[in-house]
Amino acid sequence: MLRSKLKVVIELVLPERCLVCGRFGASIHPECLDELPRADGVRCVRCWAPSSVSELGALCDRCAEHDQPEGLDALRTSFRFAGIARRSIIEAKFRGVTTLFEPLSSALVNEVQWSWQPDVVVPIPLAAARRRRRGFNQSERIAERLAEAHGLPLRLDLLERARETDAQATLDAEQRQQNIRGAFVARDVAGLRVLLIDDVTTTGATLNEAARVLRAAGAMRVFGLAIARED
Repeated sequence: MLRSKLKVVIELVLPERCLVCGRFGASIHPECLDELPRADGVRCVRCWAPSSVSELGALCDRCAEHDQPEGLDALRTSFRFAGIARRSIIEAKFRGVTTLFEPLSSALVNEVQWSWQPDVVVPIPLAAARRRRRGFNQSERIAERLAEAHGLPLRLDLLERARETDAQATLDAEQRQQNIRGAFVARDVAGLRVLLIDDVTTTGATLNEAARVLRAAGAMRVFGLAIARED
C-alpha cells in the first residue's frame, strides 16, 4: 500500500518525459505512438498471429481447423511486443510508470471492430496476492479507458480468479495452457457480447481460457483486445 502511494506521489511531482522522443510533457506523446511497432500486415482474425493466408479477414491454418471457437471469436492488438512497445509495457507493469497506460490504451480504442457490438468490458483479473504486490491490475487500467471511450459498462464482477498461477512468461505454449486451465470463474453472462481485455498476449492461452469460461457461463460472443502481441 505504501509503495503504491509513493508511486502516485512521484508521478504527480516529477515532470513526465516521453519514452520515445525524450521531450517533457507526456509519458508518450500522441504523435510518438506511431514509432511503436504496429501489429499490422495480414493476420488471422481469431488469434491475430501473422498468417500465410493472403486473404484479409481469413483464419490461419491452425484456427481454420476449428469451425466453432472454444475461446475467443476474434482478437486485435495495436502493437507487436517488441522494441519501444515492449519497453513501455514493462515500464508500466513492473516499474510502476502507470501514466503509460493512458497512451497505450488510447491506441486500442479504434481496434474495436464495428461488427463486434460488445455489451460489456471485462478485464483479465489478477490473483489477490499479485495485485497487492503490484498495487494495480494493468488489464483493469486498460479496460477503464476502453469502457469510457466506447460508453460501455466496465464489469469487474463477471470474471474472477479461482486460483493463483505461475507467471505465463516463464512457460512454453503447452505449459501455459496447462497452467491457466481452471484459473477463472465467471458469473452469469447469458446473452452478452463480451470485450475481454489483457495487456499482452503470446499464445493466447490466458485470453482463450477466460473466454472459454465466459462462454460456459452463457456469453454469446467473446472478443479480445490487448495492447501488444508477441509474435
